[in-house]
Amino acid sequence: MIASLPMYWQRETAPHWALFWDAVQQRLPDLPPLTTPDALPEDWYAHWMAPDLMLSHTCGLPFRDRLRERVTYVASFDYALPDTPPGFYHSVVLARRDDTRDQGDMRLAFNQPDSQSGWGSTRGRPFASYLETGSHRASVTAVIEGRADLAYVDAVTWRILRLLDPSSADALQVIDRSTPTAGLALITALGNDPLPLRTALAEALETLPDESRAAMGGPVGLAQVRNEDYLAVPIPASPPQVRDVA
Repeated sequence: MIASLPMYWQRETAPHWALFWDAVQQRLPDLPPLTTPDALPEDWYAHWMAPDLMLSHTCGLPFRDRLRERVTYVASFDYALPDTPPGFYHSVVLARRDDTRDQGDMRLAFNQPDSQSGWGSTRGRPFASYLETGSHRASVTAVIEGRADLAYVDAVTWRILRLLDPSSADALQVIDRSTPTAGLALITALGNDPLPLRTALAEALETLPDESRAAMGGPVGLAQVRNEDYLAVPIPASPPQVRDVA
């Protein structure tokens, strides 16, 4: 059996995710240890569609594009984002504080082509050029260092990065935000009963101290997002083929 919760896991916040998983395992002792992000296979889709998957976390874009009929939806974390429905999220658009250009004149840093928050949230608008970085954190760094001018970063990740490195965050400004979409989906393998997992996750969240909730992107709760809310978001076109990779 395998389990992972990689999407908001940062090396500095790993103990808080471990504390959360300990609380989940107290309620479902047969669950396996969490696979840490550095131990995950390169093929994310093989991991997500593994027949022995007990729980994982996936972005809304791969969920609605390739996974929806191949996995069982469990729930979505809810981070109480302002002006955002429960279980939904949005992206913040980040640029350096001294940059006042139009977005179309800027170089976009994005994490990966199958990310709703990093790529899908741009809704296909054109940019001067493109840099694929591999992670939201790397996109933020690219903008700070001047290798890119703009990044769409999901608001929960932005909360976490501001907590971990406030001085770097101060170098950036939020110039816009995207339309909220259905948030990251918690999934299990086809045929697994999602109800025990859903119950254990909700109860475990209630045991966490405020410090852990903040480190996980909090406040953290659990929500049920309708299938049609995921499907309502169009599948975006792929990024332009002519782009750099960090």
